[in-house]
Amino acid sequence: MSEFVSVTEAALLARDQPTQPWQQAFVLLLAGGLSRAELIARIGERIGYAPRFRRRVEGWPIAAWVDDPTFSVAGHVRQQRLPADQTLEQWLADLLTDPLDDEHPLWQAVLLDEVAPGQQALVFRCHPALVDGYDHVHLLQELLDERPTAQIGPESSWEPQPAPGLGAALAGLRDPLQAAQGVAGGLFGLVENAVRTVTLAGRSAQLAVAEVELAALKVVRNGFACTVHDVVLALVTAGLRGQARRLGRTLTDPVALVPLAVSEPAVLESAIGCRIAPSWLSLPVSEASAVERLSAIATLTRVRADSGHSVRVPELVELAGFAPPTLHAVTAGSVGAGRAHQVLVADVPGPQRARYLGTALVEEVFGCTSLTDAEELSVAVTSYRGRVSLAAMSTRALDGWADDLAAELSTLLKEAR
Repeated sequence: MSEFVSVTEAALLARDQPTQPWQQAFVLLLAGGLSRAELIARIGERIGYAPRFRRRVEGWPIAAWVDDPTFSVAGHVRQQRLPADQTLEQWLADLLTDPLDDEHPLWQAVLLDEVAPGQQALVFRCHPALVDGYDHVHLLQELLDERPTAQIGPESSWEPQPAPGLGAALAGLRDPLQAAQGVAGGLFGLVENAVRTVTLAGRSAQLAVAEVELAALKVVRNGFACTVHDVVLALVTAGLRGQARRLGRTLTDPVALVPLAVSEPAVLESAIGCRIAPSWLSLPVSEASAVERLSAIATLTRVRADSGHSVRVPELVELAGFAPPTLHAVTAGSVGAGRAHQVLVADVPGPQRARYLGTALVEEVFGCTSLTDAEELSVAVTSYRGRVSLAAMSTRALDGWADDLAAELSTLLKEAR
C-alpha cells in the first residue's frame, strides 16, 4: 500500500545529497557463517513486517512511498571479502560516502567475509527516513531471533500496488531538496528549520569504534550516584577533549544533540512505545578533571530525569525483536528539529541475551550515522551482551578515540572505588 511522504520524512530525505550522503549503518559481527542465499531467504521471509523496505520515493513536491515494481531482495544484498589493506572501520567509512540508489528502496545489505579469522560481518545501511518508530520499524529488528533458527519459511507473498495519482506534472521530479526550495511555505513545503542548514559540499569522515564493559560503567554509576547514560556522555566528552588536544585546537564546550526516549500516552501504541525527543546540552570538554566532567553532565541530565517523562532503560531493552537499529534510525531523524549542534550522541540500549541471524551467533554490534549539517562528530552508542560499543564518525582524525575512552573510564573507576 502506498502512502504519502510526511513533511518530517521529506525534510530528512532532503539531507541526503550525492556530494554528502546521509545514511545510517548497523553492523553485526557474526560467528558461524551465513551465505548470501541464506540472507536473501531470511529477508524474503521477514520483509513483510517492514514493508517500507520494498518502497521507493516517487514524485516531488507531493511525494509518496510507492511499491517498487521491480523490487528484488537479491538486488539489495551483496557479498564480498574485506580488502586486505583496509580495516572494517576504514571500509565502512568509505561505503558511507556512496549514495544509496534512489531509483529503488533506500537500503543495502553487505555480507563482509574475513573481517577476522572465523568472523563475518553483516553491514546494513539505510536512509533513516525509512523508519519512524510508529508504523515502520527497521528491517533488522525483524531478522534476529533469540535462538538459532535453521529452517527458513517461504518468502512472504507480495504484489506491488500502483502508485497514488500524483499528476503527470510531478512524474519527473525526484529531488527533495529542490522541491523544498521550490515550494517552501506551501501546503506541501518542508519545515524551514529542518532544511535550512543542509550541507551540499562533500566532507570526508573517519570512523572509529571503541568497546567497554557495561559492568564497568555500572560501577562508575554506583560510585557517583549518576546514570550509565551520564558515564557514556563523560566518555564521549573525553574523546572530544583528546581529539582537540592532539589537533592543537582550543578546548571549547560543543553543543550536543542527545535524543532521549520520552513517554507520552499518545505514542504508547507505537512500535517502540515511546517518542524519541531532541535534547541538547553542552559537553564540558574544557573541564580538566574527569570527575568534574561527569558531575557537570549528571547535573545537566538530571533535569530531564526529574521531569518524570524519560523512559526507563529496561523498557527499551525488552522491546520485541532486535530494537537497536530501529531506535538508532529514529534517533538519527531527530536532527530534523533544526537546532544547530556540533555533536550527535545516540545512546541506545540493546538486549543482554544473545541473538541469532539464522544459525549464526551475533557476537558484537555497533551502529553509525553519517554526518549532516555542521556536525563534526556523531557517536552511536549500543549495548549488547554486557558490552557497550561507541562508534564515532568525525570530520577530523580519530586515531586516539579508543585510548581516550579507556583512560577516562579507568580514571573514573579509580575514583568510584
